Amino acid sequence: MLVVDLVCCFGSGLVMPIELLFTTHSLGASMSQATLTVTVSSIASLIANPIIGWFSDKHSPWVAMHIALAFSVIGPFIFALSTTFPMALAAAFVSGLGMSTMTAWASILTLISDEKHHNTVYGINQAELNLGIGLGAAVGGLIAATGSDMFYRAGFAGRGIGFAFVSIALLIIEHHYHLRQLTKRATPRPHEVQVPQTQNHHTQQNLPNPSFARRTLLTMGILAMGTLLMDIFGYSQFDAGLVTTLISDPHIPRWSLSVVDVVNTFAVVILNVILLPRLKDGNHVLMLRSVPVFWAAAWFLIDLALSFSSTFGALSLASVAIIIFGLGEVMLGISQPVVAAKLAGPHYSGRMFGLLNTAQSMGYIFGPLFSSFILNGREIIPLLSICAIGLLIIALPWLFYIPSELTKQQI
Repeated sequence: MLVVDLVCCFGSGLVMPIELLFTTHSLGASMSQATLTVTVSSIASLIANPIIGWFSDKHSPWVAMHIALAFSVIGPFIFALSTTFPMALAAAFVSGLGMSTMTAWASILTLISDEKHHNTVYGINQAELNLGIGLGAAVGGLIAATGSDMFYRAGFAGRGIGFAFVSIALLIIEHHYHLRQLTKRATPRPHEVQVPQTQNHHTQQNLPNPSFARRTLLTMGILAMGTLLMDIFGYSQFDAGLVTTLISDPHIPRWSLSVVDVVNTFAVVILNVILLPRLKDGNHVLMLRSVPVFWAAAWFLIDLALSFSSTFGALSLASVAIIIFGLGEVMLGISQPVVAAKLAGPHYSGRMFGLLNTAQSMGYIFGPLFSSFILNGREIIPLLSICAIGLLIIALPWLFYIPSELTKQQI
């Protein structure tokens, strides 16, 4: 299943470098119009993720996955056939609905794997996700370099075909290994829960604690808020603030963007291989708290690197910073889904991951808007330094509300 998901991630990375170029080169849109495709896609993802999460919990994560995959197949084909910019916006919206595959996928992985193996499964999933997107983006970059409308459209069509392959492959795998039955056994239904007929002191001790349930729901919300803020000042800035910073620097060549992607991709994969066996039994809340610290350090180092007069020196230090950023990504990939799955339990795992992916979509809407706001004459200090400060004083405090002692006992 992880190999199948690698194909899915490759398709996602494939169109990243060509989407904006296609809308401007082939459809005649301005650059400000072209960025609307990213916004529309994020809005659609924001709408779809909680719905798919609810559907996964109430009905079946497998059915939810195939519904989301259907949008992932249709959206790219609309892109490939687009002749006007409004058609491209429609394609972006449908493709954004398909991004909810991440919610259904996380719910499936949670339910078909033992709890003691969650950290390993999530870590491997994070590594192959970055590998797939990185390799896809590399191929997409080659397509973008041709400037050919035919190759752009072929790239979108290839992505649609790839997602169709994923859907068919999952159908074969789930039927061959009876995974739907495994998922049902992992998720007990209400009528399967034994309800005590009489209450005494012993049975009352086994009843759910309402205050504990409320505290758990509150902690789930806090985790989502921390994720949103980390995405605004961290993840989304990898595609917004970092790109803008590198392009605007006169002594940094454009090909440095490819260097950044390659270094980040392989850093995440290698660090996952090294750290996952050593950290899988650690305190996942503490690991989660380290993420904004690593990302803030990376942003500060990149701003320091750009003060160098030598291009080689600047790119060398920036590459070190990207490796540190990748270390934060690894910590996030290992810790966040484990904490989320434990807090939500099997009954609410779909909604929890839907909430986290919704927060990520909102981060990718507000993060670029924040960058534009700062760059529009309000940049007192470098943008990435502002984002680093935001990570430390705005995003990080939310994670301290997640009790590390309680989670350590449970996770």
